[in-house]
Amino acid sequence: MDIKKLHYVVTVAQELSFSRAALKLHMSQPPLSQQIRQIENHLGMALFERSTRSVSLTPFGVLFVAKAQRVIAAHTELGECVQSFQTGIQQPIKLGCIGLAFEALVAKKMAILSGHSPKLNVVLEEGTSAELVARCQSGQLHGAIIRLFDPELPTKDIHYLSSEHYVFACPKQWLIEDKSTSIKTFCGKPFIHYPKALQPKLHEKIEAVFSQAKAQMNVIQEVKTKSTTLSLVAAGMGFAIVPQSMMNKYASEVDFIEITEHLPSVDYYLYCQDWQVHERMNTLYEVFKSPEFT
Repeated sequence: MDIKKLHYVVTVAQELSFSRAALKLHMSQPPLSQQIRQIENHLGMALFERSTRSVSLTPFGVLFVAKAQRVIAAHTELGECVQSFQTGIQQPIKLGCIGLAFEALVAKKMAILSGHSPKLNVVLEEGTSAELVARCQSGQLHGAIIRLFDPELPTKDIHYLSSEHYVFACPKQWLIEDKSTSIKTFCGKPFIHYPKALQPKLHEKIEAVFSQAKAQMNVIQEVKTKSTTLSLVAAGMGFAIVPQSMMNKYASEVDFIEITEHLPSVDYYLYCQDWQVHERMNTLYEVFKSPEFT
């Protein structure tokens, strides 16, 4: 059971398709299927359940893949460590980051990080909070900038960075000149929302605020990303509720108005299970949380 075989298993698990996994691994499907069968025979247990239409992990497969990802990450980390000593170049910090945090926090800090003495070399990877936490736990990332989504995450692993408020984003052709207004202003107007699955609790609180204000919520579209949302707002399709950091990028296309009702703030955290995972993680945290580095 070598690293190459573990890569085969993990790739099939990620793609849940032998054909897509084979394409990703730059090999044909029959040899990949044969390799997986040989691995399962060696283990004495099935990793995947196969049908003519789908591939899924068995309960043992779920456990095996989680452990395999940690082994692959540790193997990669070991290679990077050896290389850093050979070349004298420090291995980069592998940092996950949710899309919202790029606008609100990370973009402002990257130039500071590159100019830090000694230089902080950071490799960024984007994803959802849940995805990035999972990659941290499997050893694929050293840390991640996330929004809290799981109250069961250990408090020792969650490190506060910053907060921002929500604002209304409105089409300029609506000609709303108020600097702040109530949700009542938009009663029945087309509203561009986001899928409840992304942030269920926040979704419920937004609905509650509409209800308390006795304002009809007229959802015409649900969009996952804030950039797509604001593109639709700019096109005049409707209004949205977005973090205030989006104002910096879209002020020429969209009108932003403060919300008089109370909504939860957008809070950003650094998720890191162990400061020793990289010798510069603590320095990275200090740069990101400090108002001096802006």
